[in-house]
Amino acid sequence: MRSPLSLESEPIAGLATPHGTSALAIIRLSGTGLRECLLPLLRRPDGRPASLSDFTPRILKRMDLVETHEYGHKPLDKAMLVFFPAPHSYTGEDLIELHCHGSPVVIQHVLTHLTELGIRPAKPGEFTRRACLNGKMDLTQAEALISLINAASLRGAREALRQMEGSLSQRVFKIRERVLKILAQMEATLDFADEVTDPLLPRILLMELSGVSEQLGELLRTSTLGTHFHDGFQLLIAGRPNVGKSSLFNRLLGRQRAIVSPLPGTTRDCIDSRMEIQGISVLLIDTAGLRDTSEVIELEGIKLTKERLTQADGVLLVLDPQQGATEDDLDLLRLLPPEQVIAVWNKMDLFDGSHAALQGWQGLPTVTISCLTGEGLDALLTAIAGLFLPMPVDGEGAVIMAARQKNALAQAVRSLAECESMIVHNQPLEVATLPLRAALEALGEMVGQITHEALLDQIFGTFCIGK
Repeated sequence: MRSPLSLESEPIAGLATPHGTSALAIIRLSGTGLRECLLPLLRRPDGRPASLSDFTPRILKRMDLVETHEYGHKPLDKAMLVFFPAPHSYTGEDLIELHCHGSPVVIQHVLTHLTELGIRPAKPGEFTRRACLNGKMDLTQAEALISLINAASLRGAREALRQMEGSLSQRVFKIRERVLKILAQMEATLDFADEVTDPLLPRILLMELSGVSEQLGELLRTSTLGTHFHDGFQLLIAGRPNVGKSSLFNRLLGRQRAIVSPLPGTTRDCIDSRMEIQGISVLLIDTAGLRDTSEVIELEGIKLTKERLTQADGVLLVLDPQQGATEDDLDLLRLLPPEQVIAVWNKMDLFDGSHAALQGWQGLPTVTISCLTGEGLDALLTAIAGLFLPMPVDGEGAVIMAARQKNALAQAVRSLAECESMIVHNQPLEVATLPLRAALEALGEMVGQITHEALLDQIFGTFCIGK
């Protein structure tokens, strides 16, 4: 049976660009003996057969693609070819890209002809899988690649790009090195059991284990942010009727999406629309005004608003400075975690009182705006970005963005806690090393040092064919 980590090298081909009609399409090929397999498909522009000397590394060359049969050959397309020799390629194998015209009929015919030449269709993610198996990247970098492709926001894309460069892997490797040193200390003590053991050793081990656990816990806590990088944040606009919630919704979106009316209770349902705020993907939600009413449909809207409040990642509590904060505003605020709320005083174009008196209302971050003039909108966008991502724009690169990574870290944390408990309860060191080894295995699994065929199938099965 083939080892899960054995190097695969049979030639494969796959479309690396999206399906459909386009100006160009790229067919990617990888594997051993690729050039020899491909020669029957290629003709030089002057009609002569191509040779191995035509595969100049990293130089785009014009080639005609032909279908060869016993009576000669028929033209398929005029293309560009670029060759990346092993090991200096994406997969670590010989890799070729054919840049063709984007006709679905032509592309399908070329792919079919490649199969006849002994180059089989690639499986989903097989190119990246081979890159991992050939040491061109580890599993966290591969998962960062799919996160980059599927990024819902600019910040998510930047985070994924940093991880593709190895930022997360490096952090995990450093933590794993600390665990290895602790294990080495414990095993050294076991090797020299006949000598006098340092009575401070248990305390030293516990301090070191605690430090590692703290690092892992800090990394594990970023998984919530990683989920938001992938799915975006929910930002709910709430407040009493006629304070300007729908106007703010439209102003943030930059278009008329919600109906604006001086009549209270106009918004009966939750209206949402996705937008990007300073590189952050946000699902913006306009809601029904909260007030006492006997109108059946409006009551349903208020009920739905309260349900969505519990799911939101952030809330813009819109207030009217002319009326001041009311008991209804305070009642609404009591329903919300203060750390998720920004107080937004709207209609400042109509307010002639003291702006300073509005700042810091109820200890909340406070912004004064006018939806009519756009005053204060930039300050509000900055406040929203700070609410969701209270971190610098640069220097992250270590956010857990995949469920597999989160599970591996959680297992490592549990194993370290088990090791600590054994030491605290004076269990034999040889027993305490067992959960420590399990923690090492979990961290190794995370970056792909220890892996299994089924796990690889699960990870790379989410990729597109040509990646």
